[in-house]
Amino acid sequence: MKTSKFFISALFCLTLMTSCEDDDTPIIINEEELITDVTLTFTNIADASDTIVLDSNAPDGQDGTSTEEITGFFTAGATYALSLEMLNGSEDPAEDILNDDIVVEADEHFFTYAVNGIDLDMTRDSDDVEGPNGSKLGLNTTWVAGAASNGNIQIVLIHEPTSVDDSNGFGSVTGGSQDLNLTFTGVEIQ
Repeated sequence: MKTSKFFISALFCLTLMTSCEDDDTPIIINEEELITDVTLTFTNIADASDTIVLDSNAPDGQDGTSTEEITGFFTAGATYALSLEMLNGSEDPAEDILNDDIVVEADEHFFTYAVNGIDLDMTRDSDDVEGPNGSKLGLNTTWVAGAASNGNIQIVLIHEPTSVDDSNGFGSVTGGSQDLNLTFTGVEIQ
């Protein structure tokens, strides 16, 4: 009698365990790309030899320690086109994150910019890449240097924003997560 109760209990447990299958669809996690190197190159539209390069290197990604370097200065009254480069330098050869990931998934990304203390204005170009909800991604931009000053330039890359606004050029966003948030200090207009 004890043997049959044990056998029936074991059979019931086995049936219960095998009938509990996972019917849920697996969730695909889109891991954040590792961005180790970011370069912003501003080129004077009237004089290609007049360039300003803002460079950031973060060997462990943007959540780790980084070093920033600024080469050159803006010329007061000049207009500049911005060229961006974002790489994963931990790959060999370095992976082009900007073109291979961000532009490909432009509807899921949005760049915002900010300046503090420096007389710079920017607009998103008419040929800029289309971002979320038909906005301009902020990849192709034009910058105008005002009066001599110095301050900071910030660039933020948002992944899957809830809403975006590109009407003021610098852009604003709600929701989403930051793939990149860099501030370059000591930028000059002479």
